[in-house]
Amino acid sequence: MKSVFVIICFFIFTAQASAMNKPQSATNCHCFRERSFNPQKKFAADEYLLATSFNSFIAANFHISKSQIIMMKMKGAVNPDDLLIALFVARAENADLDSLLAILDNGGTWKQILESEGLQTPGSHRAVFKAIIAEGDNTTAAAELVTDQLLKEFFNISDLEISSLREKGGNGREVTLVHILERQGKVGKKAAEILSMRIKDQMSWGEIAASFGLSPKETGKLLQ
Repeated sequence: MKSVFVIICFFIFTAQASAMNKPQSATNCHCFRERSFNPQKKFAADEYLLATSFNSFIAANFHISKSQIIMMKMKGAVNPDDLLIALFVARAENADLDSLLAILDNGGTWKQILESEGLQTPGSHRAVFKAIIAEGDNTTAAAELVTDQLLKEFFNISDLEISSLREKGGNGREVTLVHILERQGKVGKKAAEILSMRIKDQMSWGEIAASFGLSPKETGKLLQ
């Protein structure tokens, strides 16, 4: 990891002016107004439901508290996609999470980090790292790649199953949610069937959870 820390020092001491002038993103706010399912506004709580269930998934994967994840996103102004990638890289490389985030905060990129000579990437994750590099500045797409890898490891599912759900229209958070409901919710339906309720039947996620006797908050706690 020596070269990674060289990058850290370089960006901390030479790119501070750029970081100070960088506008703060307003997309990291997690102050959801709608947290309960309302049949009259059936899609209103979907953003909260997807966020809280995905945060639980991240917490379970990396053995950190859900509140810590939320605080980093809110008060730390950490981009959610960068945070997910950083958690994944830090675990794979036994690296310091704060150091990785410091590189990004001071103008560094995932390409620079992942191409560092000091990295000893495990074989199982080498392809994921290369795919992240290939995405360039598209951290949203890179985070989706990490999500797929975490889904495979956590739920022991195949690339084929994940790609099938994505082809049906599910994004990373939705594919995560349907597997949480299938495995932990004891709802008696397969992941593909649950996704079909959203895509084909045009039900909201809050409506789907309610049909299984779950509130958005309860859904978010299924992995806790």
